[in-house]
Amino acid sequence: MEIDAVKLGFSLAGIVLFLFLPPLLDGIARRVKARLQYRRGPPLMQTWYDLNKLFALPSVKPTKSALFTWAPYLALASAMSAALLLPYGNVVPVDFGFNLVVFFYVVLMVSVFLILAGLSVQNAFSHIGSSREMQIVLTVEPLIAIIYGVLAYNAGSLNIADIVANLHFTPSLLLAYIILAYALYVESGFVPFDIAEAEQEVIGGPLAEYSGRLLGVFYYAIYIKRFALLWFFVSLLTLPWVGPVDTAEKAVLVLALQFLLTIALYPVIAALEATNARLRVDHVVKMNVRMFFAGLIVFAMAFMGW
Repeated sequence: MEIDAVKLGFSLAGIVLFLFLPPLLDGIARRVKARLQYRRGPPLMQTWYDLNKLFALPSVKPTKSALFTWAPYLALASAMSAALLLPYGNVVPVDFGFNLVVFFYVVLMVSVFLILAGLSVQNAFSHIGSSREMQIVLTVEPLIAIIYGVLAYNAGSLNIADIVANLHFTPSLLLAYIILAYALYVESGFVPFDIAEAEQEVIGGPLAEYSGRLLGVFYYAIYIKRFALLWFFVSLLTLPWVGPVDTAEKAVLVLALQFLLTIALYPVIAALEATNARLRVDHVVKMNVRMFFAGLIVFAMAFMGW
C-alpha cells in the first residue's frame, strides 16, 4: 500500500498540535488575564505543570460506579476524535463523508460524559453542576446544529474538508459566522458561560468529587475540546478565502495561518473572560433560545440564496 507522505506529515502535525497546544493556550490565557489584573501571572507552561502533577497523583473514588472512572477517558477520547476530524493545512487526518455530523456528536459527548460523571456520585454540588451543564447543552446544541446546517447548505456538503473549500460569501454566511462564534464560545464553557463548573458557587460542579489522575484527564479533555472548536472556527476563517490549496507549500502556509490565528484569538478570549462576570443559568438559557430563533432566520435566508 502506497503511503501519501504529505498527508501523513500534515496528519502527524495535526496530532502533535491538538495533543500539546491546548494546555499551552490555557497558559497564554492565564498570563493575559494576569496582566489585565496588574499581576505578573504564571509561566506559559503552568497548565502543563498542573496537569503533570495531577497525572502523577492517585484519584480518590467516592463511588464504586464504573462510570465515575471511565467518564474522563471517554470524554478525552471524544475530544481527540473531534480534533482528528479537522483540517490541518488542507489535510483532514480522519476524512470521510458526513464527518460534520460526527464532529457535532463527538464534541457533544464531552459534555454528556461530564454530565454523567456528576450524576454518578452522591453530591449535591455535582448534581447542580450537571443540571446546569444539561440546560446549556439542550439550548446551545440546537443552535450549533442550525448553523452547521447553514454551512453545509452553502457549501453543498456535510464533509468538513469540502465545506471549508467551497463556502460562498453571502449575507447569511456572514451572520452564520457571528452566531457560530457565540455558540462555540458558549459550548467551550468560557466565562461568563462557565456556569456548570462555577468553582465559587458549586465547587467545580460535575468535577467536585474528582481528584488526581481522573481530574487531570477531564481537564485535558476540556482543553482539547476548546482547541477543536476554536480550530474549526479558525479553519472556516482561513481556508475558504485562501483559495485552492494545490501544493504542499501552500498547505504549509495555510497551517501556519491556522496556528497563528488560533494563538491570536486566545488572548481575545482571555480578555473577555477577565472583563465579564459569570451569568446566571436562566439568563444563558434565554440568550441561547433567542440566538436559536435568530439562527432559524439565518437558515431561512440561506435557503433562499441570500
